[in-house]
Amino acid sequence: MRPTESMPTVGKFICAIGLAALGWQATQTVKAIWPVEQGFGLFSEFTALLGLVIGWWVMGKRIGRGYMAALGAGLTGLGAYLFWEFLLLSFYEMIQRSLDLRYKGPVEAFQGMFEIAFEYGQNVYYWPLIGMLVGGAMLIGLIAEIFTRRAR
Repeated sequence: MRPTESMPTVGKFICAIGLAALGWQATQTVKAIWPVEQGFGLFSEFTALLGLVIGWWVMGKRIGRGYMAALGAGLTGLGAYLFWEFLLLSFYEMIQRSLDLRYKGPVEAFQGMFEIAFEYGQNVYYWPLIGMLVGGAMLIGLIAEIFTRRAR
């Protein structure tokens, strides 16, 4: 374990703030393309908070190993971010539906959670959004790498 993995660094800070901002902007795009009947509540705040956490713990740990590794760190962070976002949002929606007694048992509710995640994935399958997420995550990784090298 490298000594910087357990302490705050410039790279972790930039990754956390960058991924939170990218998540916030992606949320605004999703709100524009999502079906009208969907209520969002604290969706933007949730995605920004998740971006902070994933940016710090996943992306930030992988910064400082070179520019190509920084691009990979951006993509890894984006993958982890999307995985946890779909998982947690579909879990929340499954709980809401189970409170309305839409499921006969826990196995059906668990299957419903994956159906909800798949439905969410279909609703955000929008090429400009995908390009923004991929390009933004890679750019965040590069910026974090640049500032990490300057801080040494």
